[in-house]
Amino acid sequence: MEDSEADAESDTSSGPRSSLFARFFRIIPPALVIAWIGLIFWNSAKPLPPGTHVVSQVSRLSEADVEFLFESPHHPDLALRDAAAIDRAEQLIVVDRSPVSRELAQRLLARKRARPNIKIVLVTDPANEAFGGTPAAFLASLEQAGIVVARVDLDRLRDSNPLYSAVWRLLLGWWSDPFDEAPGQVTLRSWSRMQNCKANQRQLLVADDGSGGWSAIIAPTAAAAGLALKGSLARAMIISELQIAKWSTDDDRLPVAAHMDGGGLGSIDARFLTEGGIETALLDAVAAAGRDDQINLAVGDLSHRPLIAAAIAAAWRGAQLRVLLFRNRLPNRAVADELLRDGGGRIEVRWYPDDPPAPRLSLLAVRHRNDLWLNVSSANFTRRNLADQNLEAGVELRMPLRAAPGRAVLEYFDGIWAAATTRPGGADEGATAYWRYRFAEATGLSSY
Repeated sequence: MEDSEADAESDTSSGPRSSLFARFFRIIPPALVIAWIGLIFWNSAKPLPPGTHVVSQVSRLSEADVEFLFESPHHPDLALRDAAAIDRAEQLIVVDRSPVSRELAQRLLARKRARPNIKIVLVTDPANEAFGGTPAAFLASLEQAGIVVARVDLDRLRDSNPLYSAVWRLLLGWWSDPFDEAPGQVTLRSWSRMQNCKANQRQLLVADDGSGGWSAIIAPTAAAAGLALKGSLARAMIISELQIAKWSTDDDRLPVAAHMDGGGLGSIDARFLTEGGIETALLDAVAAAGRDDQINLAVGDLSHRPLIAAAIAAAWRGAQLRVLLFRNRLPNRAVADELLRDGGGRIEVRWYPDDPPAPRLSLLAVRHRNDLWLNVSSANFTRRNLADQNLEAGVELRMPLRAAPGRAVLEYFDGIWAAATTRPGGADEGATAYWRYRFAEATGLSSY
């Protein structure tokens, strides 16, 4: 009798607790789902940080202020372009490169030692050559020499892979720091962080020329081509980079961008563009192309739906398109099939050689009667790189077709076009490949 009463009391006392736990565990799953959805929407549309989505004022440049460099007998070693710009500088050098080559780091160190009062700012992606982790040792040596090193706070950027990133933020992001790990070691934390597919891919260098002027270079490290500029367009680049550095580091030594006269004499209009600003400029230029115009496009990855639709529409208006892609890159083969099928016979697609390519600039040139519109940038033409997600940089140029930089660009494109292959079967005609890339592009569940 006593045992039965004790059991009853135990059941009574444990009942409320078990009921409370049951309610608690019923609430957790929907609460996590609501938090996940909220993170998806917020981090896909949150306000852009300062220094992003830049569309600068137009700078008027002369032909002597713009030089398109590419590998040729006249330019055998493009690596010298960075070294020359750094060695001339007396006041300020701003570099945004990822990864940072050892040669570039050594050149910056040498200039800082030769000119101790010069201001040098290096903006770079926090990941090293492996899957993230502590920066390479020579970045620390730059800091010790007095150079400001700003590792971009990628969490401030919008999520390009929101379905995954929202889960990562809930479960892993709060204890995953890219500087807590040994360099080159692929751990669960570093691997999971890299699946967010966030990156700083701007590739530029800006410096004073030692005599009151400014120069800028747009080109990846070890690139086969580059764009060198002189003049006031450098100010827009410096302002954007310093803003990114400001929200990426607490270093109080960041300089102030000097005033530069935006006026000038010349026949070339130039604008500095980043992220979504590049997208808008590309779409505007292709939308303006029509009968008897020619569009030349060379890029690593092409999947951005608005740009593909604009290219097909331009072909139906009578423009001729030459598109150069990497054959072994998803989604290029499916996109190539779409362009060939829907372009009305006015779109031709060729492929870079299958050998591992040197880093290349993305290039889109529109020839309209006696004028040339040109966009040179670090951005692949994908949603991730054109829709204000990853950091990208480029320059838009409008010039007479006879201008020397325009002739150099067309010569470069004609050369790589002639060397490209027209291998049959390069395009992927399968519906599976088409819808696979469309799903990956729309959701961000891709590497491009």
